[in-house]
Amino acid sequence: MHTPTHAEPIPARLINPLAATDRAQEIMRSAFRDTPPRPQSGTRNSQAKLTERKVAAIRRAADLGANLAALAEAFGISERACRHIADRTSWSHLPEQG
Repeated sequence: MHTPTHAEPIPARLINPLAATDRAQEIMRSAFRDTPPRPQSGTRNSQAKLTERKVAAIRRAADLGANLAALAEAFGISERACRHIADRTSWSHLPEQG
């Protein structure tokens, strides 16, 4: 059995075990306080292949029954992207053309 001959210091984590927990929780909370900037949508995205006019053209053609694969090839995008544009799940920030 260990018998200390002199007073050993008590580790700080044993004196106040909540201090580390409180600090961790504060770090977690701060991650949600500073909201990251919203992703750039549409033509504000530097990687966008389409313009608003092209998106409107894709939607009009799709509404008239055009083949999405042919539209996708014509505009240089994937068929999936074309389908999302036609379904209005992407580029949804654009108003409906009347």
